[in-house]
Amino acid sequence: MRKLKLFNLTLLFTLIVMGFSTFILQGTSSAATSYLMDTKKEYTYSIYNENKKDSKEYVTATFIGKKNEGNLWFFKGKNYILHELYLQDEESLKVGDPFEDGILYKELVFPLIEGKKWDAGDGETYKIVSLSNTVKTPAGTFSTVEVDYDNKTATSYYAPGVGLVKYRDIEGNVMELVKSKDLHYGRVLIKQQGVKLYTPKGTVQRALKKGEGLKIFKEDATSYDVGAGYYVKKSKETLFYTGFIYSPEQTMDIFAPNSTVHRKARIGETIRVYGFKDGNFLVGGGYYIPADYHIRFDR
Repeated sequence: MRKLKLFNLTLLFTLIVMGFSTFILQGTSSAATSYLMDTKKEYTYSIYNENKKDSKEYVTATFIGKKNEGNLWFFKGKNYILHELYLQDEESLKVGDPFEDGILYKELVFPLIEGKKWDAGDGETYKIVSLSNTVKTPAGTFSTVEVDYDNKTATSYYAPGVGLVKYRDIEGNVMELVKSKDLHYGRVLIKQQGVKLYTPKGTVQRALKKGEGLKIFKEDATSYDVGAGYYVKKSKETLFYTGFIYSPEQTMDIFAPNSTVHRKARIGETIRVYGFKDGNFLVGGGYYIPADYHIRFDR
């Protein structure tokens, strides 16, 4: 499952993500520390083939929410999308398709020991080659853990506190970290004209327009921080939401609180999302849309 072909980027990225875990801490031998991606970050990776000129593409990874006790991530490139579910327990770190067969593959098995081998769950053998390997990517220089797949047909490198840093297979297909950044976790909707945007010093920066949606990076009991210390006061004229969903491929079923289909969202129709629970996008008033492979999510 780790044989990669760059001419098919959708297949390439699907296989790559199935082929490695996301967060290994150097020298750690147990599951006491999380090896999951940082849900407060947005990751950007480049994928390319070392032997093919102008083959580089970029993919961003964004956390959606919890599903079946795991973390559901949305990967988006120029021409495709991908969802992956990550779950860590005392035995292992697992990753798999959240919508189809439900099979999760063992990307790590605890305790982590140099030279340790295991069956990932599909007949392929993984091995920890090193607990310290210096790797340089566009995002920086990292001390990483090195893992080989299926008799060195591919190798991945993981940095402490960062996750996947680089992947490379014997055919020259590469995926490497370009950057990671703090991710806004929602937006504030301005429901009435004239709501004030305040500076860090508490003076009015400007009056906001009805319908504006400002990114939220943190909040307290009285206000939303929309970046660099600027804030909007909480009131009945503001509304928190997490982002938008839409599908460019097919309609989306909107379910009523009694679990009957209320209506179908049109292809390309944008629906505001207020939360994510039990594998469902919450769209207000108890209505929801189940997460599915064709649905795009933007914060």
